Amino acid sequence: MKNFIIGYGETLTRRVEIKSGSGPKAHPYSFAEARDKLVSDLARIIKEIDSKPVQQCANGEVVIKFIQHPSYLAKSYYPTQLFKKFGIKDVGSKSVKVKPRKWAVTKHPEEGLASCIFVSGSRTTFEAMLNSIAHDHLPEITETIIRSIEEVSSFSAIEKIKAIDEDSDNLKLEVVLHAESIDEPVHKSFTEYATSLGGHVDWVRSKSVGGLTFLPVLLPKGLETALAEFSHLRVLRSVPKLRINRPDAIRATINEAFTLPEYQPLNHDFKVCIFDGGLSSDNVILPWVNEFIPPDVTSSHPGLLAHGGEVCATYLFGPYDANNKSFQAPYTNVDIVRVLSPEDSDPDLFDVLTRIETVLKKKIYKYVNLSLGPRLPVEDDDVHVWTSVIDSLLQDGHCFATVAVGNDGDLEGGYARIQPPSDMVNCFAVGSASTNNENWDRATYSCKGPGRSPGMVKPDGIIFGGSDDDLFKVYSPQTHSIIGTQGTSYASPYALRVAAGIDAITDFALSTSTVKALMIHHAVREDKEITDVGWGRLPNSPEEVIECKDDEAIIVYQGELKASQHLRIPIPIPEGANCKWIHLKATFCFNANVDPEHPLHYTRSGLVVTFRANEDKVKDGADHADTKTFFSTDNLYETEETLREDAHKWETCISKSHRFKKSTLSAPVFDVKYHAREKGGDSTGTKSPLGYSLILSIRAEGETKTYNMVLQQNQTLQAVKVSNRVRIQ
Repeated sequence: MKNFIIGYGETLTRRVEIKSGSGPKAHPYSFAEARDKLVSDLARIIKEIDSKPVQQCANGEVVIKFIQHPSYLAKSYYPTQLFKKFGIKDVGSKSVKVKPRKWAVTKHPEEGLASCIFVSGSRTTFEAMLNSIAHDHLPEITETIIRSIEEVSSFSAIEKIKAIDEDSDNLKLEVVLHAESIDEPVHKSFTEYATSLGGHVDWVRSKSVGGLTFLPVLLPKGLETALAEFSHLRVLRSVPKLRINRPDAIRATINEAFTLPEYQPLNHDFKVCIFDGGLSSDNVILPWVNEFIPPDVTSSHPGLLAHGGEVCATYLFGPYDANNKSFQAPYTNVDIVRVLSPEDSDPDLFDVLTRIETVLKKKIYKYVNLSLGPRLPVEDDDVHVWTSVIDSLLQDGHCFATVAVGNDGDLEGGYARIQPPSDMVNCFAVGSASTNNENWDRATYSCKGPGRSPGMVKPDGIIFGGSDDDLFKVYSPQTHSIIGTQGTSYASPYALRVAAGIDAITDFALSTSTVKALMIHHAVREDKEITDVGWGRLPNSPEEVIECKDDEAIIVYQGELKASQHLRIPIPIPEGANCKWIHLKATFCFNANVDPEHPLHYTRSGLVVTFRANEDKVKDGADHADTKTFFSTDNLYETEETLREDAHKWETCISKSHRFKKSTLSAPVFDVKYHAREKGGDSTGTKSPLGYSLILSIRAEGETKTYNMVLQQNQTLQAVKVSNRVRIQ
């Protein structure tokens, strides 16, 4: 008799009132010191504004940078009120490394991570700000914000240029403007300025997300620096190449006998989609697959069709099983949308993205796969258009998206980093494992982390994608043969097969964040670097995820959190368990609304999770049990990011395991509080409830009745029902 994961953990939870507070802030600068520096910086800025040509200034305004001291990264120190007081528009922010003039603490690094905020204003506005700060009596809250400012400076053209294709006389550029879709004065001014340089702005393909507008621009080579002088221009780069597989991947025909599963109608109440290169019309997998071709895709190419077919086959059947000379049966049907066309110039990534965007906006798919994207590494200071657009479409949690991290992991330094849009916080970024056996590691080509903060743990996990020593053997519908290949293009749909399979074989309403949490909870990292494998090697089948051993109970909690309220989540340790040690593992996941113009403060939602191990351990005067550390970033990345006071709470996924003596645990709980922010600071609008998912493992070491005891002692919990299609391993 198999034990299956336990549902309805949320029935155990309850609301609690917990008082919170913190001590006074230690400031590195006195108000007088900070005021004198700010006045000096503003005076210099005003002189620079006077020398700037009018045509480079949209609506008579310029964008400048306010850089805060590294000690002020928390949302409560974001200088929104300062900007509002003087009528300055906050248009975005990014992270920068700063060596401040002074620190307020004895122990500190030489450099710290700081918030660089872009603001837009006219000369008159900044002059009024200077005069008021220099001469007026200011409220205490304004003085405190001024003390957080390290420096104010111009935003130079050279900072905005990321990567230029030196081989072309006519540059195809991606330009990012500090402009919303309604900012017509900025749009008009930029068009006029770019045209004066001999450029062409393609507004038809432009995309606006949050406070940013992304658009393609054609420009004669050598004028990129002049274009970057436009004040509201944030980033400028050559349009990157598209990646769909490993450029130099081995492709070998495997001469082995095989059988495909017989077609059987599959019952599931959700839809799955793959965005790729399409299918050939005489395809034998067509009973399981529906193809959709957008109106602007009028031709195909054998290479694109081969890739699309193989990605579909990977999702349906997984890799070839050499022991049984066969492929596994599909868990679901799948749609494929042909988003790649040989007629796309260079290729035009804006066209490909638009086709994906058009489908995702319809919200008809619960599971999707992207084994493609721009071929360039992610950067900490800016979010790419693919990431911005797709992350915004996924932020409501309706869709679970697996995304290949890219195949440049064997390049030097930062060039090996994960590629857009796998840096999304609302996706499941998948890298490649070198093999399916016990001697697994990251495949050398698989791109590495970290991601951005928030979103530091990337890839989310790795799964077999092939290597030189162990090729990924996939069914090729185009040739009706087995092809040996490798690439994250195959790892990604393989992971989607497992994720959607969990949903297909369980008779239980699983949210997408719960499926993500289940995948991460069952990942195994062993001694591998987190930058290489993320949370670890992912399970190869849904059956691995849904089964529990006799000495463990895996409980699924799915619920909602109201902003600023505490939710108490009991950890149901079985009473009477005959053991010395209790092993606990917890994985929290949620989807977050995002602000692409604020990469450092990218997510609008955050969780503060407090662990209370023993209800009897209460300090004098306290209302609740003492807290213990359970989740921490300390062992994730030993970088400046760990110095952030509140970095951990803004991660959309956290997972950790600990071992405790049973005697130290008495009615243990997690207390969870949902924090909201907007554009880096406190949220000003209505804070909608946040859907969360928690996967909790309780293992009583040596107690073989743990699973049954948890169910018997908690009557509202129920084992998840599993379809009879499940293949017991």
